[in-house]
Amino acid sequence: MLKELEEKGREDRARIVQELFKLYERRRELEKEIEGEITELLKSIDADDSIESGALKDDSLVYRTKKGKVIYVGKDGSIAVQARNGTYIVGERTILL
Repeated sequence: MLKELEEKGREDRARIVQELFKLYERRRELEKEIEGEITELLKSIDADDSIESGALKDDSLVYRTKKGKVIYVGKDGSIAVQARNGTYIVGERTILL
């Protein structure tokens, strides 16, 4: 009886882990796709700059570049590029309080 429960639990865990790996792989594919689009935009602004890091923050994807720019990509696909000094080069970003 206990062995059957252990085996059932193992099968359930295996299914869950396999699904998680599929989701992680899909996430990596989508991140590569959006980073490619951002890189093209960044090249048109500054050919010598590149993406350094990216993160999910406050319902936006936020990327930092080697030269200090910050790129925001909203859920709606909008994009804003903020220069190191805080001014916006592309788009604008509104933060609701």
